Amino acid sequence: MNDQNSSQHLKKELFRQIKEGNVEAFSTFYEQYSLKLLNFSMLFLKSRVEAEEVVQDVFVKIWKNRENLNLELSIDGYIFRITKNELLNRINKKVLVTESITFPVESLIYSNSTEDDVFFNEMKEILSEAIEALPEKRQEIFRLSREKGMSNKEIAEFLNLSINTVESQIKKSIKYLRSYIEYIPFILFVNIFNS
Repeated sequence: MNDQNSSQHLKKELFRQIKEGNVEAFSTFYEQYSLKLLNFSMLFLKSRVEAEEVVQDVFVKIWKNRENLNLELSIDGYIFRITKNELLNRINKKVLVTESITFPVESLIYSNSTEDDVFFNEMKEILSEAIEALPEKRQEIFRLSREKGMSNKEIAEFLNLSINTVESQIKKSIKYLRSYIEYIPFILFVNIFNS
């Protein structure tokens, strides 16, 4: 059995034990995946606290639904879907409440894994490309808001625009970036689990 097949077999065995309610197996699973999920979540959320909440929510969902785990599914794919959905739900709520989406790449917590570094650099590049694909004025407004931390009023005054225009452009940016996030290639996420 090659290393990848062996790794998949061990993951499936761990999931089988979790399905049976084995707390020790769940603890091992948490230790293996929590930092990776935290790093991934921090790509999209402003604070470590929020990212930690997403990670906790993911693990709570897995534990609560353990009896329904499908051992034939890709473990990494399953975890990715749950994490992606939790992130999108959180971002959607923030958009409704505060029109907020962030790009906090500088605040990532890296493990000592070269594969993780490669993954996060690829993710940073993809998100940068998404922001750069915004129309020029929309991109400028978005960057002033999210990277420079300016309020909508400050941006409006700085660019000599109405506050409504600034708000509208930020909403359009967020809508585009949210849809872009949904289509980030699955393989980039899976790469962090093949270490």
